[in-house]
Amino acid sequence: MSRQFTTDDPIPGAALDHLLRPQRIAIVGASDKNLFSRRAFAQHARVAGAKKITLVNPKTPVVHGVATVPSCADIDGGIDCAFLMTPQRITNDALRDAAAGGAKAAAILSQGWAEEGPTGRQHQEELVRTADELGIVLLGPNHLGFANLWDGMALCALGLDMPVEPGSFALVSQSGAVGSSLVGYAARNDARFSFVVTTGNEAMVTVSDVIHHLVEDENTRAIGVFAETIRKPEVFRRAARRAAELGKAIVILKAGSSELAAATAQAHTGALVGDDRVIDAVLRQDGVIRVKSVEDLICTGMLCAATGPLEHPGIGIMSVSGGACDLIADQGDDAGLELPALSNAAAARIAAVLPPYAHPQNPLDITGTAATRPDMWTAAFAALASEPTIGLIGAVTSLPTDGEPQRAETFAAVGAAIAATGVPGVIFPQIDQPQSEQVRQIKASSGVTAVLPGVDRFVTAAAGLGRWSKWLSSRNSAAVPDTSLRTRTIEGTGNISEDTARATLVEAGIAVVPATLTSERSTAIDTAAGIDGPVVLKMCASAVAHKTELGGVELNLTGPDEVGAAFDRIVARAEAADVVLDGILVSPMRTEGTELLVGVTRDDDWGQVLAVALGGAFVELLDDSALRVLPIERHDVITMLGELRASRVLTGFRGSKPANIELLTDIILRFASLATDLDGSIDSIEINPLLVDGDRIEALDALIVRR
Repeated sequence: MSRQFTTDDPIPGAALDHLLRPQRIAIVGASDKNLFSRRAFAQHARVAGAKKITLVNPKTPVVHGVATVPSCADIDGGIDCAFLMTPQRITNDALRDAAAGGAKAAAILSQGWAEEGPTGRQHQEELVRTADELGIVLLGPNHLGFANLWDGMALCALGLDMPVEPGSFALVSQSGAVGSSLVGYAARNDARFSFVVTTGNEAMVTVSDVIHHLVEDENTRAIGVFAETIRKPEVFRRAARRAAELGKAIVILKAGSSELAAATAQAHTGALVGDDRVIDAVLRQDGVIRVKSVEDLICTGMLCAATGPLEHPGIGIMSVSGGACDLIADQGDDAGLELPALSNAAAARIAAVLPPYAHPQNPLDITGTAATRPDMWTAAFAALASEPTIGLIGAVTSLPTDGEPQRAETFAAVGAAIAATGVPGVIFPQIDQPQSEQVRQIKASSGVTAVLPGVDRFVTAAAGLGRWSKWLSSRNSAAVPDTSLRTRTIEGTGNISEDTARATLVEAGIAVVPATLTSERSTAIDTAAGIDGPVVLKMCASAVAHKTELGGVELNLTGPDEVGAAFDRIVARAEAADVVLDGILVSPMRTEGTELLVGVTRDDDWGQVLAVALGGAFVELLDDSALRVLPIERHDVITMLGELRASRVLTGFRGSKPANIELLTDIILRFASLATDLDGSIDSIEINPLLVDGDRIEALDALIVRR
């Protein structure tokens, strides 16, 4: 039987509504002996206005102190969604019983499926076939359930410290255990969730499906994701693009990194592209904020949900601790936190309220005087908010505790400044502090909604929010030039000769260094004589990907004797390696400029990946590259060039000739279009090097590997 949902498209919203927004719910296999059942029942009971649930157990008339029914078919009015706590061996039968009760969705919490090897995988495939037959959408198996807090549902076996007051931050985790850690940390920092969803083995519903669905939820302003594997890559990307359209941040902690199999090792590009690098490129390209810890996932998601996109990416800081200012400046430099310098006007406004010994700057030490002068917080906030480059203001102060009413006054002053200026603000202590009930009450009364646990978390969260806001405002700044070719194929397999590859580039509008292909020694000498300056001779054969390794490149040749001798050496080396030559290429020697690699290779999940790197022959040694998944836009190329550690060499470093970045961008876009055009018939295509010398940008060598 065919699958009811395709593996390439998102699961339809109506089907996921049966799962995530059910009106009538049953716990099937509810048991006082089952930890998951006890915890899910207790979790649900914590939610204000929790929906009624029915417990199903054919053998035990009372479970968790509630009367049960023996079958889903016995539930008056039927059900929309069943939470199956049944052992693996009887889950298929339980699923059929749920369908008999009207269920259109089921969450399978049991273990013993694909995570346990080939036999378990067979059982999981049988479970999916049953669900397809019954028209049921499956969440799991091997997960801990989900919560929809706005609709009064928390049927999950996550830790019972999970926050249950509804908010605007959705959390999606493949791992139930990590999900429990995430909600526990969130509780200590007063996070408020719209949804919490664990996906487990993802037999049917994946993280990508859930994100794609929740991005449309009116109560959700940001989505946090923990994932070890991103299934349905195109659905994930569609969800990310839709999130950008709606101004909703996606924050991800992506675990695991491994290198791609060297299927394209003939091209240098294959050595630059690994699974984790590709995913990192996708996340950058689609504006997804990547973090490295569960703490940063929660804090960054909380901040993004509280503020939405910033009008300006710059961050202003005010603190009663000069040491905190120094820490933020140091850590911010590493994290990419934008801390704009103050204008003279703002500095003058701030100086008017500071003690004489203080210095107006960003980060701003407003001194310990502010501990008893809440008006200083308000005035400093207003001055920072007046700066056109600042979109978020952080205030460093200890959180309120008993016996220190001035802390509450600081919250009130900052809250008033936020309301008066319209610029979002966040309060955080210098050293991590959890939020007490007292802090929660003071937040509510002051109007301060964003409070983070400490300096480290703030720097990471604010840097991520600032980068995302900047990306969001610039992502459609330029259109892609119309440089695409008609879809075409290159017949055969393996490499094509450099001469043919060069012609393919020229057809795409990419300049190539002039070259003549010849099999005659005398023609090579005559051609070289007609070139002003030294020449290069190169072996040309489809069987040879890297000519240098066979001694197939001779550089800086002058005069007929040098050219003739080099021709003879290349022919001899080819014969020694059993290489059948198409001929020898004769071209002018280029000595000035910067060498780039521009290449496209294929990733099994994400498709064609573009790499731009510095280094030429040393590209793998230098390991300085930027990646994007095709197709790309103009701003993607410009951003890629800026990501290179050695990007300054393109801008006239130490008197060198600056590159024509506009022309370089055009050429890379033409190359990307060519790769897309040839997608069906090539594994990789590469220019190495692409020589950039001011306005002269030309390919010196090219490699195309057919599928």
